[in-house]
Amino acid sequence: MEKIAIIGLSCLFPDANNPEQFWQNITEQKDSTSSVTVEELGVDPTIFYDPVKGKPEKFYFLKGGFIRNFKFDAGEYNLPSEYVESLDNTCKWSLYAAKQAIVHSGYWGNKEVLSKCGVILGTLAFPTKLSNQLIAPIYRQTIQPAVAELLQNQDFHLAALPTATKPATHNAMICGLPAALIAKAFSLSRIHMCIDAACSSAFYSIKLASHYLWTRKADVMLAGAISCSDPLYLRMLFSGVQGYPENAISSPLDKASRGLITSEGIGMVMLKRYSDAVRDGDKILATVCGNGLSNDGKGKHLLSPNTKGQVLAFERAYQEAQLSPKAIDYMECHATGTLLGDTTELESIETFFGKHQAKPLVGSAKANVGHLLVAAGMVSLTKAIYSMNHGEIPPTINVNDPISSENHVISAKNIVRSRTKWPQNNSTKYAALSAFGFGGTNSHLILEK
Repeated sequence: MEKIAIIGLSCLFPDANNPEQFWQNITEQKDSTSSVTVEELGVDPTIFYDPVKGKPEKFYFLKGGFIRNFKFDAGEYNLPSEYVESLDNTCKWSLYAAKQAIVHSGYWGNKEVLSKCGVILGTLAFPTKLSNQLIAPIYRQTIQPAVAELLQNQDFHLAALPTATKPATHNAMICGLPAALIAKAFSLSRIHMCIDAACSSAFYSIKLASHYLWTRKADVMLAGAISCSDPLYLRMLFSGVQGYPENAISSPLDKASRGLITSEGIGMVMLKRYSDAVRDGDKILATVCGNGLSNDGKGKHLLSPNTKGQVLAFERAYQEAQLSPKAIDYMECHATGTLLGDTTELESIETFFGKHQAKPLVGSAKANVGHLLVAAGMVSLTKAIYSMNHGEIPPTINVNDPISSENHVISAKNIVRSRTKWPQNNSTKYAALSAFGFGGTNSHLILEK
């Protein structure tokens, strides 16, 4: 398969409205997570907060990564401003990121090229803030009589969340509308869809976009992923599955870490066949030379990752790239900070990379911005691209007691904990990125520069 060139990049991450701000933040070792506010949650967080995990209808962790101080101009898009303003942030952030990626690629205003551009966006099939508000009356109408009967209290009424205005009905289409809007706003081709591959969605979208390029059904493709679920719903969900750290420590690649920090944001890339990018004189930020996927279903249960599936994704990536794992200079691990997830990933890395006597430098930006779930891979991709182009790897913060694998494929020696120059192992720089999701959606992407 021909390599795929990345010619445009955009993001909206916690504390960063563009890749340059994100790069500055991680080189300055900034922690961009903070406690959830009334504005984000829609209600006072103290109503639902209880530090003891396991309490019904309560969450026990307040920190997260949030998009704040972001100004959106609905008039920038080829859509009615009033309509755009009525939409959820899922759609607004998608429009913003798509435009910035197109501008960054140099093809803004080029109608001929954009008419042959498709878009694949990873989205999470969870309620958004406005879709929740839209459907809430139906929940109340259905559930209220049943609860009243159980309580034998006919005067029982479920409280309604306060809303200033009724959301537009379009906000119910959380799984397909964002990609369609992008295509409409920028006069792209009819190739547009949203996919949900859990936390591997970013790399799945890049893989699918690559197929459209390889088959020449498109000449350029936008690909990326967004995390923009309703914060209250998300916090209740991850408290229910006990994914947050009970000891309040979420530090990927550290032995004390006991959970993850959920975050929101979006990242997007503009992709092009490598030969076409060279021919057209495009600025190539990096090249995708391997992208291995596997879906092995659950391990012991839905949230339990499976080493066999992860190793299979590794094998497929290096087979596609026709590259030895020993060539990898740096690997951005998925490393969410959960004990089970990180232990499984370590075992997978030990199994595959150890077999090839490969010990690349490793790190994780989730210590800076939290876990963007569906969009997690876009954080890794952005960090890797900027690291390769600047010849420097930012440190993984908050690692005081580094984890290690059995044969030290990962150990204190190769976890990047201070600003480090990119290794001069080869004339070409190679970075590997991993992303693993619920239900066994495994992915491993290889970049070269």
